Amino acid sequence: IQLNARQSPSFSDFHTAPRRQYVLHLLGTGEYETADGSKRQLGPGDILVAEDLTGHGHIARGLGEGQRYILAVPLAAG
Repeated sequence: IQLNARQSPSFSDFHTAPRRQYVLHLLGTGEYETADGSKRQLGPGDILVAEDLTGHGHIARGLGEGQRYILAVPLAAG
């Protein structure tokens, strides 16, 4: 399990997830954009299952101002 603290606003260009994982948003708002242009905003209490291990991956943006806290929980392979 990994706790990530990020300063918003932020931008991370296309990248893949490092492993299959749950991404739990604890504080702040993030926006994720997939290769097809779809966007989704996630805030405190929202959970994302990251499975884009190949291909273009996704863009991640930190919205608003201040710290953003995210908890990454690895999932078993498969």
